[in-house]
Amino acid sequence: MGCSQSGSVRMQRSSQQLENYLTSEQVRLVKQSWLILGEDMAATGLLVFKKLFESNEGMKKLFYKLMRCDSSEQLEFDQEKLTRHATIVMQGLGAAVESLEDSVFLTNVLIAMGERHAMYNVKTEMVPHLWPAIRDAFKELMGEDFLPAVESAWLHVFEYIGSKFKMGIVSGKQ
Repeated sequence: MGCSQSGSVRMQRSSQQLENYLTSEQVRLVKQSWLILGEDMAATGLLVFKKLFESNEGMKKLFYKLMRCDSSEQLEFDQEKLTRHATIVMQGLGAAVESLEDSVFLTNVLIAMGERHAMYNVKTEMVPHLWPAIRDAFKELMGEDFLPAVESAWLHVFEYIGSKFKMGIVSGKQ
């Protein structure tokens, strides 16, 4: 009985934390911009990964299951597998956007995702490297509609997602 009570206390804290990250206006901006960004999840996800690997070449090794040898025995991404993974990541982001008003659910999902990624040797210090890739991809896709207020709202979403994801990584390594 003590365990379920402490879990519920943790959940209540998590619920309150989302309000510290996002205003209702920022939630609106994120949801509105997602209507554009989520139109072609595969393309959006591939662009995010392209930007991530351009600035963090070493992270490619974490995605070894998405690679194959080319004709000259060099490792390269299997585009079908990478596209599938990029789409899944964007579907997850879309689900997060839809769950911004339910931080208890969102927190549980993010922690579980972090725990799963711990099995792939993802480290907490790697998570912040994803923000510039997301920001630059979204900016490229939205053009001048990616206003500073939209960028700021997405940064706050990323900070929330990242903090819960890191919690999962830490608990997944224990």
